[in-house]
This record gives sequence, structure tokens and C-alpha cells, in this order.
Amino acid sequence: MQPETLQLPDGLQLPAIALPPQAAPAWAGSRLRRRLQRRAVIAATIFTLVLLGSVFEFGSITRPYWGGFISVPAVVTSQHPYYSRGDHCGLGLQFTLHGLQHTATFDPASTCAGMPAPQTTVTASVDPSDPSHVLIVGLDSFQRNLPYIFAFTDAIWLSMAGAFLWLTTSTYRSAQTLTSTEQWRQLTPTIRQRTMYKSTTQLTLQAPDKSGTPQIFQLSYPGRGPWPTLPIPGKAMNLWILADGGGHVLLSGPDCKNATAGTAHVPNSFELRTMGI
Repeated sequence: MQPETLQLPDGLQLPAIALPPQAAPAWAGSRLRRRLQRRAVIAATIFTLVLLGSVFEFGSITRPYWGGFISVPAVVTSQHPYYSRGDHCGLGLQFTLHGLQHTATFDPASTCAGMPAPQTTVTASVDPSDPSHVLIVGLDSFQRNLPYIFAFTDAIWLSMAGAFLWLTTSTYRSAQTLTSTEQWRQLTPTIRQRTMYKSTTQLTLQAPDKSGTPQIFQLSYPGRGPWPTLPIPGKAMNLWILADGGGHVLLSGPDCKNATAGTAHVPNSFELRTMGI
């Protein structure tokens, strides 16, 4: 094993030892690769379902614009006030379409106050393929504004699903690139702090650079990581790491059965002060 340099973000270089290929964790067939592939497939499936659901939903609520609705005179037959997340009014309608009598109910998303009384004639916009789907012209502003509301909410859901897809595929591609272009290295840093937030662990580590000056860097990874026992602050750890100077890293060790994908970060002076270092 020959002396090497470990490249971390912000140009930090730390002396390390190159692991021979036979000692380094394998990528092909590894549990890490299968897990990252599975997450990417799940993310792609979620994004596809959200996209298809958004298209179907948006097509349904915009049908009055493109579905060839027909305007016909209709008679209001009843008013039915009810409560569902606010006061509503169901207006019963009767109309003739293509020579056939039909009845339907329309909700103007308002109370019955000021709504057409029974026996009042109104103009109804009717879906020719489904006469139960009607709008009362002049009282349908809420329904005609729904596309804008759903477009906004669908954009949020698509953005979230897209971000999840980008994150999972980016992590997989980064891990695959690291294993094909970089070499595993061994480092023995001292653990300064170990913190957990939700399902993520962050290790604050210290190791000397090429001039012997102690340098602080941080590694974050999901769960407890690959370690059989939790890292203990104040002690040194035998760390196997795969890095290319960017934020993505792979982590393992001599006692670990698998590797874990994580991120590396070099805190600035302000961050070090807030950590009390």
C-alpha cells in the first residue's frame, strides 16, 4: 500500500493509504448498488404515477374547455343546502338534450342565498358524453378556475417527485462513477462529534493535512452507516473512503460488510465556531 492523497471538497487534501483492489469493497453485486438501484426505480415509478395522475386529473377538470359542452336551457327544480368543508348548495336541474329529458345536480360552490329559485330557467353547459356533468353558465366561475388551482398543486407534486428522482439517480450515478474512476483509500481520523438528525448521521472528524496541520471535515450518511458499532467521539476510526473531491463519497471500513453512500463537507470558520471547535 502506497501513500496517497484523499481529495475532499474545497480543495482539502489529506494523506491517506491506497487500498489494493482485492481489499476494497466491491461495487458489482454489492448490497449498496442494489439498494441505490431500487431507490432509483421507486423514484422513477413515483414520478411516472404522479405525472400520469396529473395529466388525467388536469384533462378531467379542463374538459369544459375542450369536451364540446353544449349550452341548453334548463329549469332549476330544487335547492339542497349542505355542508362539506363549508356551506354548499346543490341545484337540481332538468333539461332536454338530443330530444331526451335529463336531470343533474350542479354545485356553484356557494350558499343557496342568491341562487336561482326553483322553476327558474337558466342556461346549462352540458357534457354530451355524460349529461350528468353540467355547469350553470354565469355561476361556474369556481369550476372554471379549478384548472389554475390544480395546475399549481400538480406542479408542486411533480417538483417534489422530480427532486426525489433526481436525488436518487444522481446518488446512483455518482457512486457508479466513483467506483469506476477512483480508488478506495484508508484514513484514520479522530472523531470530534457524532450527531443524528432524523435518519441521518453526521460525523465531524479531524485528520492532519500534508503539512501536519489538523483539519476538520464532516461526513453525513443515512442511518448508522456501515459500521458494526457506532463511532465513539474522542476515538480514532479506521475509515475506508472513496472520494473525488466533490460532495459525494462512499464509506466503509475493515470491519464493515458493506459500503454506504454519503456526502462530505468541509466547514468554514463560521461553522467551526458554531460547533465550538
